[in-house]
Amino acid sequence: MSEAAVSGRVDPVGLLRAMLAGRALEEAICSTTGHYHPARGEEGVIVGSFSALAQDDYGLPHYRGAVIASLVRGADAHRLLAGVLGKVTGYTRGRQRGDFVGRFAPNFFGLFSGTLGPSIGYATGAALSSKLDASGRAAMVTFGDGTSNSGLLYECMNMASMLQLPVVFVCQNNQYAVSMPAARSIGGAALAQRARAFGLHAADVDGNDVLAVHAAVAAALARARRGEGPSFVHALTYRVAGHWAGDTCGYRSAEEAQQWREKDPIDRLARTLVGEGTLAAEAVEALGAAAREDIQRALAAAQADPLPDAGVIAARQAYV
Repeated sequence: MSEAAVSGRVDPVGLLRAMLAGRALEEAICSTTGHYHPARGEEGVIVGSFSALAQDDYGLPHYRGAVIASLVRGADAHRLLAGVLGKVTGYTRGRQRGDFVGRFAPNFFGLFSGTLGPSIGYATGAALSSKLDASGRAAMVTFGDGTSNSGLLYECMNMASMLQLPVVFVCQNNQYAVSMPAARSIGGAALAQRARAFGLHAADVDGNDVLAVHAAVAAALARARRGEGPSFVHALTYRVAGHWAGDTCGYRSAEEAQQWREKDPIDRLARTLVGEGTLAAEAVEALGAAAREDIQRALAAAQADPLPDAGVIAARQAYV
């Protein structure tokens, strides 16, 4: 697990390292394919949320950022990159898209289809299992603003509320569902208000402030583990890149995207750490360079790895 993960205290430098590594990983993936769905600008929500999980909690990431969440939860960058490239050394041994699936672990579930929303049901089921077993585990799922209009979310919020399940729903609102702006697709009150209507504890948070996200999600997970029921965290962020790496973003203005680039979560935390004297500017640069070098080594290794043959694909063998 990432050093930024919960251990009784928040580690801002660890959070910065995790965001830098996540961005470097996605940049490496985008250098190999134009079809990847990058999460540039959204790292604050992803790292802030998944670093708040305890070791035994259930984590279910949104497809956008699943590899970053995987890194936070202890995945190997080489195997993640091999998975995206379809290599036999990936976590799925070339059988499943590594960018949607990410790490394989008993308490970490990626997206196994192009349909958005099922992960919300998986998280609710995991929370029900935890309650029935009295294990003390919480479950957390992240999803986008587009998926927030899925009927499954409301069925699950209702069930979680009625049964007081230990689950946290995190909306990673990047303000676009492919090319549809959230302002045109989400009617009525704010998303947190929808959750409150089901009796969930709900909070709005600045998704580009990784420390604020971490605090909000950690508090929600603590409530869940104490048996105080489900929570909803609405984290407002922005998809600086296109829906996919090759997307030219003709549906929005360059000025809009630039305004949000200036709110970049990595730069924001770095400025805070430098301003308070925790890190020197040169140390921040060194952390970024080290992250990129590590990922480039992992990418070179993954590119050199073999593709699976028919025997590997057909073998009844565990993914891990």
